[in-house]
Amino acid sequence: MPESPRFLIANGRVAEASSALQFLRPGCNISGELQDIIASTEVASGDPQRAVEPIINAGFVPDTTIARKVTISDKLETVSAHSASDAYASSFGFMDIVRGRTPDVLWHSLFCTLFLMGFQQWTGAKGIVFYSTEILIKVFGLRPDEVKHTPNSAQWATIGIAGTGIIAVLASMNLIDRCGRRRLLLISTAGMAAADLMIVVGRVYHISALAVMAMFAFKISYGLGMAPIPWLAASEMLPYYALGTMSGIASALNWTMVFTIGLVFPVLARALQNYLFVPFACLNMVGFAVVLLAIPETKGRSISDILFHHGKRVHIVCTLASRKQETAEAPMPARGNSALAS
Repeated sequence: MPESPRFLIANGRVAEASSALQFLRPGCNISGELQDIIASTEVASGDPQRAVEPIINAGFVPDTTIARKVTISDKLETVSAHSASDAYASSFGFMDIVRGRTPDVLWHSLFCTLFLMGFQQWTGAKGIVFYSTEILIKVFGLRPDEVKHTPNSAQWATIGIAGTGIIAVLASMNLIDRCGRRRLLLISTAGMAAADLMIVVGRVYHISALAVMAMFAFKISYGLGMAPIPWLAASEMLPYYALGTMSGIASALNWTMVFTIGLVFPVLARALQNYLFVPFACLNMVGFAVVLLAIPETKGRSISDILFHHGKRVHIVCTLASRKQETAEAPMPARGNSALAS
């Protein structure tokens, strides 16, 4: 894999950035996207002409309409108060980001990234992964002698649930750029909440078929959205100078939650018995609300566009008026997957 095109451009290596971008976009014309990346990297310096000069020096013919858009758009000056190249050369720690000591205001992007990575483990998915066989033994009402016989029906069902999760994640890879991240997250959290409630109904009323089908439905819902998308959030919402710090912190938070849920889940199972998944249904409803209200769509949008509209304190993003305004005021059209080109 080559270095990130954005990193190479920030360090003045435009020709190498072009080669790296072409590697990521085989068979595509990448000149427009290359100009977009250079413009978004250099516009913060206050001299938009710098966005075009590196392309000319590298032997590329720029599209002057992009440079003109940058020149006449006064609002773009709010994207960053410092030189982008200085930002890339600087190192920003977590407290710098929290206290706003960065070229851009990252609080909303920070909230979205940490929420998705932390909440992912509180959907109840890891509880099903770790304890599905134990749960299914109770659902099927297996006797001790049946449990000793391996593989038993609970173990076969566990294998099926795991396989279903893999298929769902593979399907998500195909859908994520068609449906969008936000839509899949909403479908995922709503589906998991409904599946949690069906598991409870199946266990309370001893409808084993319903409980098992609900566990499969839960795994499908999780794999379509909440399994893969949180891992994309940092790379699609945070600028390069903050990406390393926040990716590390978000990953550490995620694994801390894995450890925590591994300890909490058996305690809840003993305390709540058949109603074990009620708290997780409630948490998934909360997750649905947060995604609806606060998580912006990143499909087909550059990081500079995300920061232009959401580089501020945590705010509500779901109103129709705000979506129309974002479409009308988009500073530069994004081409391709911003996560790869960042």
